[in-house]
Amino acid sequence: MVIRRCVVAGIATVLGIAGTQLAPVTTHAAGIPAYDHVFVIVMENHSYGQIIGSPSAPYINSLLSSGSLATNYYGVSHPSLPNYLALAGGSTYGITSDCTTCWVAANNLGDTLEAAGRTWKTYQEAMPSACFVGDSYPYAQKHDPFIYFNDIRTNAARCQSHVVPYSRLATDLASTSTTPNYAFITPDMCHDMHDCAVGTGDAWLQQQVPVILGSPAFASQHSLLAITWDEDDSSSANRVATIFLGSSSNVASSSSTSYTHYSLLHTFESALGASTLTGNDAGAATMQDMFRTVSATPCANMTVSVSPPSPQQPGTTVTLMPSVTGCSNPLYEFWVLPPSGGAWQLLVPYASTKGFTWNNAGLAPGSYRISLWARDASSTGTSGTAPNTYDTFSAFTYTLGSGSGSGPCTGMSATSAPAAAAGPGTQVTVTGVATGCTNPVYEFWLESSSGAWSLVQPYSPNNTLVWKTSGASPGSYRFSVWARDATSSGGSGTPPYTYDTFSAFNYTLTAASCSAISAPVSPSAGANVATTVTITASATGCPNALYALYRLPPNGTWSLVKAYSSNPAFSWDTTGAAAGMYRFSVWTRDASSAASYDAFSAYNYTLASVPCTSMSSSASPATTTSAGTSVTVTVNAGGCPIAQYEFWLLLPNGMWTLARGYSASASLTWDTTGMAPGSYRFSVWARDASSAGTGGTAPYTYDAFSAFQYTLS
Repeated sequence: MVIRRCVVAGIATVLGIAGTQLAPVTTHAAGIPAYDHVFVIVMENHSYGQIIGSPSAPYINSLLSSGSLATNYYGVSHPSLPNYLALAGGSTYGITSDCTTCWVAANNLGDTLEAAGRTWKTYQEAMPSACFVGDSYPYAQKHDPFIYFNDIRTNAARCQSHVVPYSRLATDLASTSTTPNYAFITPDMCHDMHDCAVGTGDAWLQQQVPVILGSPAFASQHSLLAITWDEDDSSSANRVATIFLGSSSNVASSSSTSYTHYSLLHTFESALGASTLTGNDAGAATMQDMFRTVSATPCANMTVSVSPPSPQQPGTTVTLMPSVTGCSNPLYEFWVLPPSGGAWQLLVPYASTKGFTWNNAGLAPGSYRISLWARDASSTGTSGTAPNTYDTFSAFTYTLGSGSGSGPCTGMSATSAPAAAAGPGTQVTVTGVATGCTNPVYEFWLESSSGAWSLVQPYSPNNTLVWKTSGASPGSYRFSVWARDATSSGGSGTPPYTYDTFSAFNYTLTAASCSAISAPVSPSAGANVATTVTITASATGCPNALYALYRLPPNGTWSLVKAYSSNPAFSWDTTGAAAGMYRFSVWTRDASSAASYDAFSAYNYTLASVPCTSMSSSASPATTTSAGTSVTVTVNAGGCPIAQYEFWLLLPNGMWTLARGYSASASLTWDTTGMAPGSYRFSVWARDASSAGTGGTAPYTYDAFSAFQYTLS
C-alpha cells in the first residue's frame, strides 16, 4: 500500500487535528471523470477513413453505438516510435526513426502514476519474456515505449513487474485488486494491422475487447477503454480513429474537436490524478467532450458505519462504509493517524470504491484517528487547500487493544522442518509458538553464514516462515524468532526492535556432492556425419545437480561445449563435422559444491564419413560454343549429405589446370574470353565434407567424378 505524506495548513484545523501532517489529494481536470482503471489499445498504420465505415472492420464500427468517437484526432509524427513515446512520455525526444537503442533519460507516465499512488503495466503481445529488449517477430520493440525509458529498463525488478507479455493480462483481470490502474496494450505486428489486413486486427479486437469490458474492473468500478492508432499510412495528414468505451463515455456520440496523442495522454493523466510530463501534454486540451456532461454538484454530508465498533484487538478486520448526500458521483479517500501522532497515512487515494477494509494486523495498540474524505467526481473540492481538497468528511477515533486483558507473551518455542540441517535448494519451514498471550505476533530474523543479521519476515500473526534456500551458500545460519502480544510494545530490546520473548537456534546448510553420473548417448557408440547426436546425463547423490560437457575432436584439443547448468541434455548436430574419433567428458556437481566436478563420465564416439556415390554434370551452352562465350558447368553429387566440388580443365595442349578447388558451390562459370579454339575436357570431382576421398592419391582425391569434352570454335 502506497503511503504519501505532506504538510498542509488549514485543513487540519477544520478536522480538529491541527498541527499534524496530511497527505496530498489526487485532483482531476474539470470535465474529466476520475477513473479506477484506464486501458488503451494501440493499433497500427491506418487512417481514419480506412477504419471508420470500412466493411473490413465490422466489429470496430459496431462499438460506436456504445462509445464515443474522436473524428478529428491526429498522430504527432512518423514513423511509429515517436508516436508511442508521445503517448508514454509527452514528447518524441527528437527521435525520427524506429530505432531500438535510442534510450530516453526522462520521466514518463509510469513515474507520475506511481507518484500519484497508482499502479500500471504495459502488456505486449508476443513479447518473449518480461522486460525483453530488442525485436523478436512478431513482437516489435518500437511499439513498446516504456522499455525505452532508462529508469524502467535498467531497474530489473521494476521492469520485470511492469513491462510484461500480453498473456499476463487475463490473470491480472481476475480481480480489481490485481488489475492495474493504467494498462497500455499493443497487439503483435499482425494483430495490430501493421503487417496484416484490417480484418485481422478487427477479429483480434472482437476476441479481446469483450474480455476487458467484462472484467471486474468494468463490472464493479469506474473504468475506461480507449482504442487508437499510432499513425496513418501517410494518406490523410496522420488523421486516425480514437474510440472511448466504458464508464462516463458518451454513448453513440462523436467529437469533431481537434485532438492529438498529447490530448489523449493529458486525458489519461487527469482521469488517474497524475501530473503532466511536458509542455506538450500540459498544453494539449483534454478530451472533455468524449464524456457525458456531469454537473459540478459537491457532496454535502457524510456518515460512516463502522463494523465492528471500537475498541478491538489489533488484527481485527474493520469495515468502514461511508454514505454521502448531495452528489451523484462521489469519490472517497481514506486516512489514518497512528497513536504516536506525526504523519497521517493515506491508505486509499480518491476512487469511486465506496467501502474500505482496514487491515490492522501487527499495528501497535492505541487510539487511531480515522478520517474519510468525499468529493464529487466533477468537483475540485469545496474545502481545504489544493491539492488537498474535499467536499465533506467524517473523522472519528478507533482504539486498538483497549480492555483486552491480554498480557505480554511469556514463552516461546521454535522448530524447523527439516530439523537442524539440509542441503541448499531445500525448502525449510520455521514455526514459532508463543505462550502466555492471547494475540501473539511473530517476527523472523536470520543470521547468514557471513555473520550478518537480516529481517526476513516482520511482525504479523503468521507464525510460519518458509525459507527458500535455492542459491544460498553452504554454512552455518542462525534463526531468531521473536514474539510479542499485539497489544504489547515489547518488554525487551530497543525500539523499533522489541519483543516479549524469543527463541533462537542454529541451522546448517550442508554442501551436497554428486556421487555418480551416467551419460548415455544416442545413437550409441557412433554415427554417420550429419546425424544429430543426443547425450542425456543423470547424476545421483545430489539434490541440485549441474552438468557440463567437454569434447575432444580428432587431432584437436578439448573444448567446453556446454557450461554448467541444470539442463542434463545436450544435442549435437554433426552436419559439417569432420569424420573420426571424438571423446566426450560429461561433468556433474551439486549447485552447492565448490569443486570443479563431483563426478564425470568419459567415452569415445566415432563419426563415420558418408562418401558421395554418384556424380552428374552438364554445361550450358552444351558441348560447343564460340570463344568469348561464358559457359556454365553445373554438377550434382548423390549419396552424400554435404557434397563439395572441384573443377579441373584439360587444355588443347594436353595440360590439366585446376579451375576451382573444393567448395560447396555446385556450378562454375567458365569465361572463355581469350581462350584458343580447340577441344577441351572437364573433370568435376565430388567428395563429402566428411570424406578424405575414396579415389585418387592425396592430395588429389575424390569420392566420385564426371568428365566430358567441350569444343571452342
